[in-house]
Amino acid sequence: MTRNCSPTFISRRRIEAWARPALAVRASAACVGLATVACALCGCGITQGKLLYFLAPWAGPKIEAEFDLTRKGPVLVLVDDFEERFKSPRNRTVLARQVGAELQTHEAVTEIIPQTKVDALRREHAGFEQMSSRELGEKVGAHQVLYLAVRDFYAESQVEEATGAARISVAVKVLNVFEKEDAGKVRVWPIERDGRLVSAELDATEVIRAKTPEAIADHLFEKLAAELARLFYDHRVADVESS
Repeated sequence: MTRNCSPTFISRRRIEAWARPALAVRASAACVGLATVACALCGCGITQGKLLYFLAPWAGPKIEAEFDLTRKGPVLVLVDDFEERFKSPRNRTVLARQVGAELQTHEAVTEIIPQTKVDALRREHAGFEQMSSRELGEKVGAHQVLYLAVRDFYAESQVEEATGAARISVAVKVLNVFEKEDAGKVRVWPIERDGRLVSAELDATEVIRAKTPEAIADHLFEKLAAELARLFYDHRVADVESS
């Protein structure tokens, strides 16, 4: 006996099953709308797009920021290549700018100190190399210093390995510019004395596609900046998996 599949004989249970996804979407949209109105009334300033992102079930669990950078003043991204891993000073500036741009894109900071201020201080201040990172931040008007110490860097066009054909690692610290009395309290994050190690690498295909050492370095800096910035803003598991 064949089952009658005409609309007249479709069971109520099957209709409810088909309608459930649509109802869920409508409910999510309603939640976003109500939350947006509530935020507008209380002045929290969150956008509807951002609300939709965090309420979306397909993005996976929320991962909270490990540390909230200050929003009360500018932050200086300071790249320290004391081991001289970079062959060109250009890399130091490009990496700092890339990290700053990534932080601003995700609203992890309100203001970033331009690297031109650091470059000018480097040229004009005779004792630049003797200044501490905290003092340098104070000189350029920063409230916090996001300090990046380069630990490893390789970005050559000659491919030696299929994976990790190009790589970079930095140790990350956040410094309080206003702490002048106790050197032990200058570092406000992380608890590890040597900082949090953050790394990025390119495979052989990416290196070959980039061609030049400069382009390879720029691509590495983009990946590192994305990985590093996620430490300082709330994001979803899907962000990590897609990077």
